[in-house]
Amino acid sequence: MRTLRNVFRFSFIFLSILSLNWSTCASSFGQVAFDVNPFVAARQSDSLGLMSQLPNSRFVDVQLDVSALFTPGDSAVVTEYTVRIVSRHDDVQVADFSPRTEMQSDIFGPLQVNSNQDRVREAAIRGIGGYPGVGSAQGYAYYHDNAHETVHYAKKPAMEMVNAAGTLERKRGVYFKVRQSSQTTLEGARPFRIVFEVPNTWRADLLDVTIEAAGLEHENAKRARILSTQQFVVALYQEFDEHAAHVASNYVRQQESLKQFVKTHAKSIEQRTFPTPFHKLGAKLDIYEPSIPKQWLESLVYQEGVSYNLSKLASLPVDVRVAVMNYLDQKHLIESMSGTQQNMALASRNASMQEFVRR
Repeated sequence: MRTLRNVFRFSFIFLSILSLNWSTCASSFGQVAFDVNPFVAARQSDSLGLMSQLPNSRFVDVQLDVSALFTPGDSAVVTEYTVRIVSRHDDVQVADFSPRTEMQSDIFGPLQVNSNQDRVREAAIRGIGGYPGVGSAQGYAYYHDNAHETVHYAKKPAMEMVNAAGTLERKRGVYFKVRQSSQTTLEGARPFRIVFEVPNTWRADLLDVTIEAAGLEHENAKRARILSTQQFVVALYQEFDEHAAHVASNYVRQQESLKQFVKTHAKSIEQRTFPTPFHKLGAKLDIYEPSIPKQWLESLVYQEGVSYNLSKLASLPVDVRVAVMNYLDQKHLIESMSGTQQNMALASRNASMQEFVRR
């Protein structure tokens, strides 16, 4: 028994050191802070030049302002970032977007190219002849032809991509890739415009926004890699619809409130998830199932719908469970205003939530 205990103790210390080293290495990567509008008004858009792909639909215009801030003095070199914006419903599709893919060159105007060709032709003939006893004679002939030709033509300069854009997930989303160039900067705010085709009954919705920064871990690195990834949920509402705007604002407020409660009770949540160091070690070795699932908060926020198995969160502190209930109420409410048929009945969900809070 003592030997087994020493093995567990040694394993726990080794994994702790390994985790500390990994955290130290991860913190040395380039730090990039992104930000995006928490909620956005969707303006009614005319269908001029756009063809409807869905029945009983209309077009709305959305603009997201993405900001990027790089940590000063960091050794990492950010060369590009990618913004992915995806709707949670199949009957909400991308009809148009901007900016489009853009190429750029450091050279202004066409290149003037000169091509010179010289052609020289020479010929020489030497002959000797005579008659025996009389004498001899010699002859020489020379021919020279020199031609010079100059060709002038214009050549387009080499182009490099600075922006790339396209659709995702069968047109449920769109991506924008922005690259560093000699004439642009990655830092600062940048607008991205999307035209969605939505059901006629659409009033509000949620968009999943994922932003990745890619580049070199240090100046001497040879291969680029993902340096930072951040996720956001953006609430949309129909412009001039006061009720929809209120629902979107409440959703953002409840999401921030939930995250704040989780942050405040972080130590208590960790203690309930791993009551002892041996439980934490067992979880790392996949021989112990945590009492509170990993990434439960991400599942609540970034997954569609509110059908999460709340019985798995019964070990959360009471204040956090109440915040979960309030958040899911607003999440269900705003998703039910998307005009889709993919949501649960509010009455049955409220019954399960009340049982969840009473535990």
